[in-house]
Amino acid sequence: MQGILLVNTGSPRSKHRKDVAAFVTAMLSDPLLMTVPDWFRPILVKGLIVPFRQFASARKYSLIWDEEHHAAPLLYHMQQLAAKLEKRTEMPVRVAMRYGEPDIASALKSFEEAGSDIHEVIVVPLFPQYAESSYQTTVDEIGRIFMDKPYPFRLNFIKPYYSHPAYIEALCSSLSPFLQKRYDMLLFNYHSLPLSHVEKGWKKGKEFDYVYQLKETVMLVQKQLGLDMLHNRIVFSSAVGSKWLQPFLDETMKEIASEGVKDILIVSPGFACDNLETLYDIKIAAREIFLRNGGKSLTYVPCLNSEDYWIDGLIKIITQ
Repeated sequence: MQGILLVNTGSPRSKHRKDVAAFVTAMLSDPLLMTVPDWFRPILVKGLIVPFRQFASARKYSLIWDEEHHAAPLLYHMQQLAAKLEKRTEMPVRVAMRYGEPDIASALKSFEEAGSDIHEVIVVPLFPQYAESSYQTTVDEIGRIFMDKPYPFRLNFIKPYYSHPAYIEALCSSLSPFLQKRYDMLLFNYHSLPLSHVEKGWKKGKEFDYVYQLKETVMLVQKQLGLDMLHNRIVFSSAVGSKWLQPFLDETMKEIASEGVKDILIVSPGFACDNLETLYDIKIAAREIFLRNGGKSLTYVPCLNSEDYWIDGLIKIITQ
């Protein structure tokens, strides 16, 4: 029997400052995410970044927290995705986060406790495009934990699926209903990366080239939906500094509003599930900037989350 492990970045245990600070500390302590000398990283993270960011981050999480389900939106969508996938495949499906809970070790232990029938766990890092700070750090951490003890099953990792027909089909299914309404511009939003990370991946080839992969995703979606490329743009959010991938989402909001663009659509193909970066950075912060500078409406296209067409697509990605 096979099992399926769905893995994502993670979120705080609660929206309260203490839990948010612990989550941010764990995430920024990752050397693949915070690429500074090892001796300087704890000083930078615990001494400077977290003390200043914890209050603002806690406020943002409080604005997007899923009060109905008493969970971070990312965790709720991951749990729903796992439940639907398990029902469809009749295979045990678990959820794990690179940072925070449910943690990777607990998920692997859960498969171990399920019995000796499980001989292989298919690991699905839910990152369509490759980046050291998302896909690679997740794979490395799972491998480190797996090698720490003799588990009775092997691991099979799914590679980034940026151009997989099933993923493109799911993206098109999510976007199609929103294209029926008139709009002036469609923005494809991705998480920004330091230019040093981008160059390192580019030198290693297409398999590690974040920019190539995200552009390939956009090109395939445009082609399948017959979109006019002149009315589409790629933008980047969550940058921390000027030497990151541009154009930045916030600056683009000001720019296009000043150019007379009134109605825009924004989709985030790099995220499998809605999270702080989509629900706050786009639905709240970017909308506010756009409207304040003369825009009329910003429509956000939700992530694939646990939609049935994404379940169909994910099954194809896993089985193929």
